[in-house]
Amino acid sequence: MSLVLRVTGGNKFQKQLVFGTIQFGMHRLLPSVRKLDINVHIRDFKNDTSIGYCTDDSSDATDFVGKSPRRFQIEISKDLNLTEFIKCVLHEFIHLKQFVLGEMVELDTGRTRWKSKVIPDTTKYYDQPWEKEAYRLESQLLWECLEEQEFLTNNINVYGVRA
Repeated sequence: MSLVLRVTGGNKFQKQLVFGTIQFGMHRLLPSVRKLDINVHIRDFKNDTSIGYCTDDSSDATDFVGKSPRRFQIEISKDLNLTEFIKCVLHEFIHLKQFVLGEMVELDTGRTRWKSKVIPDTTKYYDQPWEKEAYRLESQLLWECLEEQEFLTNNINVYGVRA
């Protein structure tokens, strides 16, 4: 696998969380993908209503495998608690998966195609099918991801408190 992952901003622990969570996402959601280039920036979202973004950053032919984009920019808020931070990384990685597998395609018209259907621009955020999937899967994947990141679970008891 050729995964290039760069993480900027945030603290050392947040960077570790990003690396572990992205690796978990690769094995769980994109096990057969062999080429990805991901830049993750952990930053202050104080003047923003969102807590994360995933954008297709592919710009030339080398950024694609067939029609599948392989270069991405993910932004994550630095001011989230542990579980919200991991959920946010998972949520944005789910969007990355949707782009890579061609489930979600941003069209030149500014609209988005979800699987085979073009979704109206007027669709409310929580009604967008790619958001519905991301919210559903982020919660499902959170606990599996925590279990795999042993450096976390070895120090947290059933109440979520360091022992």
